[in-house]
Amino acid sequence: MLPFFTNPYPDVLLYSDIARYHFYSGNLDCKDMLEELFGSRSVIPSVEMGSYFSILVEKLGPQYSVESLLTNHTVYPYYASFLLKQRQEEILDDVKDNG
Repeated sequence: MLPFFTNPYPDVLLYSDIARYHFYSGNLDCKDMLEELFGSRSVIPSVEMGSYFSILVEKLGPQYSVESLLTNHTVYPYYASFLLKQRQEEILDDVKDNG
């Protein structure tokens, strides 16, 4: 688990929260921050939805869930209303791992 993570602001993308964490963590190299958050130096954070949320949630702690990050801090809610329920569930499964 991480020693700290800046709480996501309401209606702000997770991408911005990750950038804010990078600033406050004092990491000079973005790859160090990616390894801290996702356990890999090759993950590419996405502005839209992202991936590896299950690893991120594990590092952030029990107050976060994949579902809450997806619905509150990505553009997913804007797309979800146009998708079938099955496709919504597929997206949820995709962001948990490597997308």
